[in-house]
Amino acid sequence: MANDKQIFGPLELPSGKQIKFREPVGMDRVSVVQMLKMGMDNIGSGAVLVDGYVAVKCITEIDGNEIRDNYKNTYDSMKDEDLSFYQAVYSEMFGMNDDKKEQAKEAAKNLRSGQTSIGSFSAVNTGTQSTTTAG
Repeated sequence: MANDKQIFGPLELPSGKQIKFREPVGMDRVSVVQMLKMGMDNIGSGAVLVDGYVAVKCITEIDGNEIRDNYKNTYDSMKDEDLSFYQAVYSEMFGMNDDKKEQAKEAAKNLRSGQTSIGSFSAVNTGTQSTTTAG
């Protein structure tokens, strides 16, 4: 799975360990939720744990050693400072940061006003012909 995705790194953690990681995909979250046996009654309280496991599941290499589906053990053995630092970098890269929130707000505003939103572009919906404008 990791072979067809872009690998980021190396990232040096506070402990000096070097990691490489990939962008998450939907199946990462599904796998973690299944592993944790989470249901609708406890998904809210476990959201932070799920996010942590998903981030660690995306680590492909630690100090030159390839990681293969052992994310629970990797998570459990990471120093808290390393985990916190990596999760901050991971969130900035792949999470819903302030810039992405603003883009989402703009896309929602355009959709509510009858425009079609595509990434950072929007198109006015006139019913016959669309005009694309830079967002």
